[in-house]
Amino acid sequence: MIKNLHYIIEPAKDGNPTLIVHLDGKEIPLHSRINPLKENEAGGYELAPERFDLLLVLGCGLGYNIIKLKESADRFRQIIVIDVLHGIGNEISKNSHTSFLSKCKNITILSGLEIEELEETLSEMIDFQGLKGMQVIEHPQSLRIFPAYYGAVKTLIKRIIDKKAGDKATIKAFGNLFLRNALNNLNSIKHCRPVSHLQGKFRGRRAVIVSSAPSVEDNLDKLKFYEKDLYIIAVDSALPVLKSSGIVPDFVISIDPQARIGEHFLGHDSYEALHIFSMVSPPELVDKYGGFISLNSHPVSQIMEDMYPGVNGSIDSATGSVAGDAFMFAFMAGFDYIAMTGFDFSFSENIIYARETAYQKRYAHYFNNRFKTPETFNAAYIFKSSGSLIAEGKYTRRSFLNYRNSLNSLIKEKDFKNVFMINRRGLPLANVQITDYDSFMKLPGIAKENKSEYLHEITAEKGFSFINMKKVKERLLNGRVIDEIIRESFGSDVLQDERKKIISMIDRIE
Repeated sequence: MIKNLHYIIEPAKDGNPTLIVHLDGKEIPLHSRINPLKENEAGGYELAPERFDLLLVLGCGLGYNIIKLKESADRFRQIIVIDVLHGIGNEISKNSHTSFLSKCKNITILSGLEIEELEETLSEMIDFQGLKGMQVIEHPQSLRIFPAYYGAVKTLIKRIIDKKAGDKATIKAFGNLFLRNALNNLNSIKHCRPVSHLQGKFRGRRAVIVSSAPSVEDNLDKLKFYEKDLYIIAVDSALPVLKSSGIVPDFVISIDPQARIGEHFLGHDSYEALHIFSMVSPPELVDKYGGFISLNSHPVSQIMEDMYPGVNGSIDSATGSVAGDAFMFAFMAGFDYIAMTGFDFSFSENIIYARETAYQKRYAHYFNNRFKTPETFNAAYIFKSSGSLIAEGKYTRRSFLNYRNSLNSLIKEKDFKNVFMINRRGLPLANVQITDYDSFMKLPGIAKENKSEYLHEITAEKGFSFINMKKVKERLLNGRVIDEIIRESFGSDVLQDERKKIISMIDRIE
């Protein structure tokens, strides 16, 4: 445990405090025992606040290596110091040479945090809105003594940057679409139900979450065999795969705002499952299939939650993936045992997606010709898409690894022990057990029941009758509120003509 690391402060020969780490029965100096102030002269870096407004410092000890920051700290928008040693901030505040680090309002010292704690804290602290750039300074001796910790910190920072930058790019690319979908869905919401109606309704039962990676094909026959005895939660891209085997899911999770996901629903009838959409799902799908609405982080969702706190509910996992939201739904619904299949987080056996998926059909049918086979197109796509990235011997993509990491963190956060992976071909998840359908079905559970009757009872409950759409509309049209919605949706203000179009959309809400 990081908080158990022991260190002492003692005077160096020049009279300044130095720091000694006790590690594996040895005393290891983090600074010079003769003249620790020399670290400032031997820093080997130049501060560049004119180019960067965020400064990350990895390792500092008593802070001698960043004394030069005293002259330019106020020129950075934000400075975050990360150190493995618990309570080091208190020692810095006692040091006359470096106490300024604990006094500057734009400097935050994060010390003695486990990686999981650090991830949550940094994710909240780092704001990419308007960020010019980020400079990173390392303390060589800290990294030498604690390579595993600071190596994990670097990986964590990259992961946060990838996600934050991706979120920013998503807002820029899809902000208009997100907002239009959300406003249009307000007109369909009266035909839907809040996802909170499903909370805790499936205790004592088993569920399997089905996605569309290649490994899902391995046991479709077993899933068909046990179809009546467990609940099937399908992500939207898995619908064609299940249909090809005559399997009807009980729930379909669909959160992507882009209209092209309608491709997954081709041939899928509205009565075949209960559908769970997000506030920004394509309105044509919400209108056709109805079902349940989950709030997410979109400003329109936030307004609904503010007006009717806790009533609607959400399965937004904050992982950025339908896999995470599907798990959150199963967890919220109260299933005692949750199995997952078709989650590979890699290009298993050099295949992109399972057969019959909309994605795979593009390569098997649309692009196939006598010169290039589907396998050739698969291979070309994989090598280009992965950028030759290999993890644990399998080609993958950075986004796949980010999804896996976020799902690992989610499962750990919920501390749910009964999560299983069925016949995994791809990269493993942490905190889950490997199993097969036969073993999974032997786990204790509720006696056999008529699923269709039970689901019918649930859907017979009232929908969004509690919502006064007139009041929602009034709130949305408030000048301050609409300005904030536009800023949050687009990342900036919009032209007056575009603003008028958005107001016109709100006016049409009934």
